[in-house]
Amino acid sequence: MRHLVAHARRHQTWGDLTYQQYNVLRMIDTLGPQPQAEVARRLMVTAPVVTRLAGTLADAGLVERRTDPNDKRAVLLAPTVNGRRQARAMRQDLLAAAHELLEPIPEKRRAGVAAALEELQVLLPQGSARR
Repeated sequence: MRHLVAHARRHQTWGDLTYQQYNVLRMIDTLGPQPQAEVARRLMVTAPVVTRLAGTLADAGLVERRTDPNDKRAVLLAPTVNGRRQARAMRQDLLAAAHELLEPIPEKRRAGVAAALEELQVLLPQGSARR
C-alpha cells in the first residue's frame, strides 16, 4: 500500500495531504457527514488523531466542522465542495497508480492479483471497500 500511495503522490492532486487525510475525505465524501468519533472508529485511530486531521483539512478548506443536531456535544465532519473534488481526484490518482503498477504484470497473472485483492478487502474497515 505504501508503494501505491507513494506512486500516486507523484501527481499534483495530493499536494501536501497524507493518506490518512485522504481517508478522512474519502469517508465523508462517500458516506456523507460523519461524527468525528465515527471517523476515528472506522479508521481505527484515536479521537485526537482525527481531531488533528480534521483541523488540517478544515484549515485547507476541504472539511467543515458542524454541530451534530442529534448530539450537541459531537462534531460532524462534512466535505466542502473543494473537499469532494479533492477526494475524488486523489482517488483517481490512486486508481491510475494501481493501473501503472499492475500494467507490467503479464495478463494471465493480473487476474490472480485482482482475485487476491478482492479477498483482501475483508481486511478493510466495513464500508470502505470499492469506494
